[in-house]
Amino acid sequence: MNTNIVVFLPTYNEKENLPLVTERLFSLGLDLSILVVDDSSPDGTGEAGDRLAAEHPGRFRIIHREGPRGRGWAGIVGLREASRTGCQYAVEMDADLSHDPDELPRLLEAARGADLVIGSRYMEGGSAENFGWFRNLNSKTARFLSVVILGLRYTDPTSGYRVYRREILADLPWDRMISPGPSIVEETLFHIQRRGARILEVPITYKDRRHGQTKITPGIILRWIVTLLKIRWAAKR
Repeated sequence: MNTNIVVFLPTYNEKENLPLVTERLFSLGLDLSILVVDDSSPDGTGEAGDRLAAEHPGRFRIIHREGPRGRGWAGIVGLREASRTGCQYAVEMDADLSHDPDELPRLLEAARGADLVIGSRYMEGGSAENFGWFRNLNSKTARFLSVVILGLRYTDPTSGYRVYRREILADLPWDRMISPGPSIVEETLFHIQRRGARILEVPITYKDRRHGQTKITPGIILRWIVTLLKIRWAAKR
């Protein structure tokens, strides 16, 4: 994948969304390739990815990850793999079109002066559309705990729409990462912040998924809180 930008998409049951987000990304006209890490989706997402890889040789790659499923494990594989390519920027975003591909050029522009750019729903100019009470409560609680436990004093530390400079990813302690689930976005931000990196936030509009179902459950939230505490404890040691 010899492109200037590698877009990493973690997937689980995104058969309908994956072709749509792929088309949207390629239509931007940027020098980018797409790296998908699929967690053995039972709905056929992996097969859809194989078809897209055949249609776009050299610009689309899918890794079929086996073993325990988890957003965190997929994130470690995908971001670590992106850091091993010859790209300048690695983009992380959801495959369900909740992160608008049309906003990517603005994030990339900001990345010229930063090591990490976070797409923020909560800074001035940002928004989150169609969030119900549970999603709002979950998001506010996550932001609060990210500050209290990990010291991540950003408007949207839980955002998964990001642009990384490849070198900052390559410097992270991937072998010591412990997040099995969504806390991987806080864990990577925690380690990047500790390195004194230049971190910027850019406002985005988050749009709730049109196809498929959210993967967030109370059990995942509880495990997320426990993992944040483990990350902090490991750092103190």
